[in-house]
Amino acid sequence: MTEIIKVGKSAARKAAQVLKNNGVIIYPTETSYGMGASVKSNRAIAEIKKIKGRDAHKPISIVVSDEKMAGRYCKLSADSRKLIQKFMPGPLTLVVPKKKTVPDSLSEKGIAFRIPANKFARDLCRELGAAITATSANFSWEPANYSAKKIIKKFDGKVGLIVDAGTLPNRKASTLFDVANRKIIRAGKITETRILKVLLH
Repeated sequence: MTEIIKVGKSAARKAAQVLKNNGVIIYPTETSYGMGASVKSNRAIAEIKKIKGRDAHKPISIVVSDEKMAGRYCKLSADSRKLIQKFMPGPLTLVVPKKKTVPDSLSEKGIAFRIPANKFARDLCRELGAAITATSANFSWEPANYSAKKIIKKFDGKVGLIVDAGTLPNRKASTLFDVANRKIIRAGKITETRILKVLLH
């Protein structure tokens, strides 16, 4: 049975406990609801892929609380740090080389990360003391979910905990930017023009 709790002071602590015990949670981000596992748990990462019906080799992005935490998992270049300082927390996901702390089950090559604008998501990373997966809480063939009611209907009994933040604003997914190649992989609110302006100054 899935535990359902409202966003609040104790919610991050409860959610972090589920993650520490190799569980899977659904939590709010500044875009849509996300499906979370601790990066330390290969078991939970595999479970997310199974729940979503996702290709086992398809990489999953992560969220971190701040630049310092990003540095534990990502090889951050001067360009990466410029973009973090300008656009994060916010809807920008950067693809960078990964460190050995990122398991291959999460990503076999580089790693995509962001510092979310959603305070709960950042608090959750701090409470856990580790990065969390940031894949959208949906089945792979379906669009992202913004409604807690829909989330509960679809995933009750499939995950350990759902953090209910009601209906989230229907926003685009974050811009996905490959730092080494200076190239947008997925368009979002932050445009390539704005990113390159920061990098070229």
